[in-house]
Amino acid sequence: MPVKLSYCRLCPASCGVRVEVDGDRILGIVGDGLHPLSGGYSCPKGRRGGDFHQGPDRLTTSMRRTPGGNFEPIPVEVAIAEIAERLEAITGERGPDALALFMGTQQNFAALTGPMARAWFRTTGSRKLFSTMTIDQSAKWIVQSRMGEYLGGRQRFDTADVWLLAGTNPMVSLNGGDGDGAITQNPSVTIRRARERGLKLIVVDPRRTETAVRADLHLQLRPGTDAALFAGLLHVILSEGCHDHGFCERFADGLEELGAAVAPATPAHTEAVTGVPAADVIRAARMFAAGRRGMATTGTGVCMGPHSNVAEHLAACLNVVCGRYLREGEVTPNRNVLARTTPLKAEVRPPYRTWESGFRSRIGGIGTMNGELPSGILADEILEPGADRVRALVVSGGNPARALPDREKVERALSELELLVCVDTRMSDTARLADYVIAPTMAYERPDHTLLMEFFFARPFAQYTPRLVAPPAGVIEDWEFFFRLASAAGHTVKFAGRVLDPDVPPTSDEMLAMFAERGRVSMDEVMSARRGTLAPPEEKVVGPPAEGASEHRLALCPDDVSAEIAAALGESTPQRGLTMRLTVRRMRELMNSVGRDVSGLARFGYNPAHVNPQDLRQLGIEHGDIVRIRSAHGRIRAVAHTDPTVRQGTVSMTHCWGASDADADPRGVGSNVNDLTGYDRVQNINAMPVMTAVPVAVESEVPAGAH
Repeated sequence: MPVKLSYCRLCPASCGVRVEVDGDRILGIVGDGLHPLSGGYSCPKGRRGGDFHQGPDRLTTSMRRTPGGNFEPIPVEVAIAEIAERLEAITGERGPDALALFMGTQQNFAALTGPMARAWFRTTGSRKLFSTMTIDQSAKWIVQSRMGEYLGGRQRFDTADVWLLAGTNPMVSLNGGDGDGAITQNPSVTIRRARERGLKLIVVDPRRTETAVRADLHLQLRPGTDAALFAGLLHVILSEGCHDHGFCERFADGLEELGAAVAPATPAHTEAVTGVPAADVIRAARMFAAGRRGMATTGTGVCMGPHSNVAEHLAACLNVVCGRYLREGEVTPNRNVLARTTPLKAEVRPPYRTWESGFRSRIGGIGTMNGELPSGILADEILEPGADRVRALVVSGGNPARALPDREKVERALSELELLVCVDTRMSDTARLADYVIAPTMAYERPDHTLLMEFFFARPFAQYTPRLVAPPAGVIEDWEFFFRLASAAGHTVKFAGRVLDPDVPPTSDEMLAMFAERGRVSMDEVMSARRGTLAPPEEKVVGPPAEGASEHRLALCPDDVSAEIAAALGESTPQRGLTMRLTVRRMRELMNSVGRDVSGLARFGYNPAHVNPQDLRQLGIEHGDIVRIRSAHGRIRAVAHTDPTVRQGTVSMTHCWGASDADADPRGVGSNVNDLTGYDRVQNINAMPVMTAVPVAVESEVPAGAH
């Protein structure tokens, strides 16, 4: 059977793969051992790509809800015409802000989908844009806006002496950096080689993760105390004068105020709050400060917890006070290939706090971040009466019915919409509530390139892939759906600087070429390289600041941050009867909810409740028992698993499982963790609910003495 070369599109790693095909059927997928970036590495979900395409539940035509509540097939061109007509009626009567767009994680792995979805949305005039970024990572946007951004570039993993990873497990997630090339491809080999050359690795996580076992120092903190730990590290660094005096003097304001704010975070106090021994706090701070190069990077485990905005801010402060950025005259490899190269300058983009000006939601007066409203208010935007109440929602590549907290409220909100359109390959929890489900092509059925993923690559690499197999006749490329939806509404779309002619629609290859025309390697060259292109070495030199920019400074400790530090340093009072903490984790076999329904892919077919063996013994629970987990917000049933890597007092579970029926057998459908979360505790600015370190109690369903 013929073997075709391509790359995986389930996560940012974009691993090279060999795909065995028979006609239009995928027979098997394995890692490509000759791929210049991934070198043969592949993960279980990537190798099961054929099952994603060919599974019995895959949609091969768009669907429309009938008056009786069932679904019937509908030609996509008819669906687009009807959707455009209904959108026009809704926004014509209530205004453009009655329409919202929710962009999910999966749309990020098709180069054209996100840009075209945004291009369509701009034509509508609505300001109600939401995405999964504000479910698990919006604290990073808050930091940029409150602190400002240094525009000279970050230090890199491949030349670092020390690295701190907090709340991320790249051995499973293949994501451990913030655009610095940290541990995206082949993580085991990457970490091993880095340590062989002398890198000191510090891992912060309540669980002894697959990454933590490879660390020089693992700080196994109490869940939800990241901010207090980072404050403790900063206390040691600043009190011992280990910070980069020159960088702070030149580029930062508020160093003294930051020092005063973290002064209470002595090693002893930090131990009391976090559970990390004081000696390890001191050791970690000195280890991090002693490295000449290296950064602290965080994952969703930090962003989804309590005090997440200030936790992210303090992690960024670690990088600033230690001067972990490139200076004027330094050189760094240019990793952009298809993407446009932007110059590096030794200057600061000052704080810009977008939520304090411009459009604000009627829900709490909350403003936008990077042009988006936080997903934490989406349900209220739909449910609460008002002049611009959301009455129509388009969902692209996401599943908010499972991704957002308070499942019952979210499902009620989605059910009350006048129009819900979902672009999805399956009848997801959200799609089942929709009026129209648009069936899109899947990864190996469309051409694509890696422009959007270059940000994550350690080396300057780009790859183009042609379509490997023909798609079913009833599906449409995601980008084309949005293009044709705009055209049906009489709107023209601007893409890559061009106004597209709806009467002469471009091909996907033409769109990909437009998107990449400002890269330093031509599309023709990239398209001719079957395994992608490692671009010729090119260095970027950090230039001097622009005129007038030399006065700009990073804001280390503005007043609202100082208040948040004080709150994070307080020892939390345990909620009555809720003595354990629920934390998030990922499964190597899944990408959020993607792959959950592929038979045999997930190891257990459900998401276990991982608990320390000593806790299980004290609770009288055995491995494999069904337990009840309750929080202040709700209850779930789950399957208990003994897990010595989990810190005592912790329950570790993955999201995106479970059914609407809370009494369903968790061995068959898993457990919906979001039934335990709500909006009773949210962050200021971004309305981010607490989704990890949630206080819970674990109780046996088995009567005492029944074992």
